[in-house]
Amino acid sequence: MFKFGQINSLAMKNIIKWVILTSIVQILFYSCSSSNNRIITHLPFRLTDKGNWGIISTDGKIAISGEYVTPPYAATEGIYIIRRDDGMFEFYKAAQVPARIGGQYLKVAAFSESLAPVMEREDVISVINTSGETIFTLDQTNGKRIVSCECFSEGFALIEDEDGLKGFVNKKGEIVIKPQYNEAYSFKNGYAVVKSGEGEKSYWQIINKKGRVILDMGPETIKTSGYVSSGLLGYTKSPDLNTWGFVSIKGENIVEPSKDYISVSEVNNSKFIFSNGEKYGVSEISGKRVIPAEYDNIETSGERNFIVKKGDNFFIIDLNNKETVNVDFTDHTGNLNGFIYAKVRDKYLLTDSKGKRVGDGEYSEVMLNMPPSFVSIELLNFRKTVIELFQTIAPGKLWRLTIGDSAQDVALLLGSGSPERLRATRTLTTRRVANDIEANLSLGFSSELGIAITEREMLRDMWGRAYWDNVIKGYTFNEASYLQEISVNVKLLGNMKGKEREFAEAVAEEAKRGGFTQSEKEEGSIKLNTAMGRTISIGYIRESGLSISLR
Repeated sequence: MFKFGQINSLAMKNIIKWVILTSIVQILFYSCSSSNNRIITHLPFRLTDKGNWGIISTDGKIAISGEYVTPPYAATEGIYIIRRDDGMFEFYKAAQVPARIGGQYLKVAAFSESLAPVMEREDVISVINTSGETIFTLDQTNGKRIVSCECFSEGFALIEDEDGLKGFVNKKGEIVIKPQYNEAYSFKNGYAVVKSGEGEKSYWQIINKKGRVILDMGPETIKTSGYVSSGLLGYTKSPDLNTWGFVSIKGENIVEPSKDYISVSEVNNSKFIFSNGEKYGVSEISGKRVIPAEYDNIETSGERNFIVKKGDNFFIIDLNNKETVNVDFTDHTGNLNGFIYAKVRDKYLLTDSKGKRVGDGEYSEVMLNMPPSFVSIELLNFRKTVIELFQTIAPGKLWRLTIGDSAQDVALLLGSGSPERLRATRTLTTRRVANDIEANLSLGFSSELGIAITEREMLRDMWGRAYWDNVIKGYTFNEASYLQEISVNVKLLGNMKGKEREFAEAVAEEAKRGGFTQSEKEEGSIKLNTAMGRTISIGYIRESGLSISLR
């Protein structure tokens, strides 16, 4: 029976999920930033509000002053990127007389380990060295085109093929771990975190540089923090992503998943930053709270200090939760090689990890303008888009819906409203969007979703005569109503328009992977079924759209 307050509970659950996701994104951002910050050597800066931009080192040495109208990207390994007026990119050495490295490129990524992925033309990815020489190009592997390459990390670069599968290439251009993972992170501390399989059959793993599985985390692990640090990896088994813990590379649960940890960072010196869903704090692996969860944000500043935020202001604290200096600031670049550019009132000043001022330089602006971390070919990747749009296509299943689901379960999943609102309908609708594709789902049920709760009561008519009648006391979801059919109208837009046949074939291929067998195929129509009688029908008309019916 529907109870008053269920819709409010659902709304609250969605709000909590949003808060959790925001916390995870913020903590992962700072984890990734701290990893990249180690190779940042210079930042764009300017001396006056309307002045041109130059390049300054992370320890306060001006390399170039007032050279650029727009800010260059931050330099990694002493090499920065500018974007020309015509949209092309160039690399320059951060020196008093900047020397260009290589030529002009359509796309670039930052230098890391003396190599950088670039694209000189639209259809091929190359890797250059610090002299601008092409070391190798990435073409195909196993007949599949390489469409993306990230910066190098520990001798390997993460690549992706046209099917959306990820693998790794070494500095010689050899694909040492073939593309096979649906998700993957770069190598760090000797390990990479990858995800194999799809949908309910997907599972996270930790692999070494030979591609050997060190730890299989099983399908119950929903998400990880992405990188192994101090031999530990953050993970959650909660579909709501609201209970996190840490597992060792040996499979030991070092920190059991707990609602105390709505999100977690990487482990650093046996400590990690966490969020309780509202505020941020710092904990030891043992569970001892080092910094209570009382800040709006936290990031590390060296080994023993933290940059924290309360309201609109930042300041630096130590492991005892004490301010290191009595100075607040309103913006900062983060700790880069032991130094921070902090905005105090209207000027940026250079400080050390504790916030103590270094030198007497004052700058109107110092910007952490992070360079690109990967290059990619703009390719219409139909399979990847189908997975993003529908997640699961299997007998009786599409997205998070399953034929036979109760009306109440589906209504709560979609946030469709109360039983009273749904009392006269046998159909629900929802919308999915991915890239240039809109999918409108129509869900057909066996009977009305909502029904009235009645009680037999004695009433009186206008003459005072008594009679018995059924009086509505409320509404509840119909327990006899279940999801019977899923229909989808798909509209392709932008670069996808005109590719209806290719998209239909990609849907059919994904359905085959999910357990369907193709029974009919002709121009404009594909039908698939199973031995148990489940069917999926796909119709398409060029530049008009597609229709998908699942029974």
